[in-house]
Amino acid sequence: MIAILPKDSLFTGPAKADAIAESATGERWACPMMDFIGNRPGNCPVCGMKMTRVTAGELTREQQRRMDVTLATVTEGPARTTVRAYGTVRYDDRTMQVVIPRVSGRIVKRHDAARHAGTMVNAGDPVVDLYSPEAFAAQGELAAAVKLGDRPTMDALRDRFERWNLANVAQAILDGGAPADTVTITSPYSGRVVLALGVEPDGMEAQLPQVGQEVMADATLLRLVDPSAYILAVYVPENRAHWLRAGQPVRLASDDRGELPGIEAGIAWVAPELDLNLRAREVHIHLDDPEGRLMPGSLVNARFEAALAPDLNVADAAKPETWGSFALIPKTAVLSTGVRHVAWRLAERQRDGRMRFELAPLALGPRIEDESGNDLYVVRAGLKPGDEVAAQGAFLIDSQAQLAGTPSLLFPHGATAPAPAPVHQH
Repeated sequence: MIAILPKDSLFTGPAKADAIAESATGERWACPMMDFIGNRPGNCPVCGMKMTRVTAGELTREQQRRMDVTLATVTEGPARTTVRAYGTVRYDDRTMQVVIPRVSGRIVKRHDAARHAGTMVNAGDPVVDLYSPEAFAAQGELAAAVKLGDRPTMDALRDRFERWNLANVAQAILDGGAPADTVTITSPYSGRVVLALGVEPDGMEAQLPQVGQEVMADATLLRLVDPSAYILAVYVPENRAHWLRAGQPVRLASDDRGELPGIEAGIAWVAPELDLNLRAREVHIHLDDPEGRLMPGSLVNARFEAALAPDLNVADAAKPETWGSFALIPKTAVLSTGVRHVAWRLAERQRDGRMRFELAPLALGPRIEDESGNDLYVVRAGLKPGDEVAAQGAFLIDSQAQLAGTPSLLFPHGATAPAPAPVHQH
């Protein structure tokens, strides 16, 4: 299809452009069918349909319904936010104890404590039987000292067996028993057997002892941890990283258990720097779960309560007297280019149901999220408590202003205003 258009509809001379710029009164005319905007009423030069008036910021009841415009009132109150982060639970490596033999030898038998990771071990439980020529020779020396009645030698050898954690072996010889070439290594601690804690720097897991394995004195046989003590490591995004402090309480929830109010948890450590790859700050939370509601690897949602002081610095969330009071606006009411922020404020309600909005440039503070997940902005300037703003439909109102050539988000001085003259620099 070929359309024949008047010359003036596509090309505007300098004189006419100046006249258009000077006559920008917030009223333009648009074709309901074609993408054509004119400066006076009449028929569309493209399709011939009658053009309709576009008035910036003024909406009839029908337009409000079609645009689904809703209003929100600017409130005043404390800027409280909920910082959310997710992480996985791991055993608290601070509770780790290692079971070691004090004498060298070769493993000839494994007991239950050394067969499976996750096994609960009590203090005194047997771990492995060790063939040890060194322990066998010491038993022979003790037996000879007993026969000779050599008290100093007996005391010295008894002390050696105690250092080896084999006092029971020495006692058996003192009671008249014969030396044995195999000794049982027991655990002096209680805990759960673990292989990996999730924090190994080389990524290698420990191995359970094996029959036939030669072990040296002080080599690790088992690693035990407190089964109810955990660390939750989470990463908090950069824009919330400065809201957290050591000692701050934490509320926890998991997908399978829901809220976990019975688990007391608090921030134990906050990394002094950001992770450059994640642009986040690592936070460690220590918690105790004697009822076993969590397990290593559980995905947990951590929520931290924070608040702002009057100077917009972080206040003590547990002390309301340190909080500031601010004008607050829903995030949906803010239009932003990243540099410039505006809202459309209700200026007038007319008897016939019309609403007239006016552009309100904003100076914003931090964006906060309340417990219900509602996003709010702290308003530093541009609005006051009690003002009503378009919370839904603001983008369409702004688009209408652009069509009318009046100030809008992208055009602070209006779409038809002449561009500012370049500044000459020497």
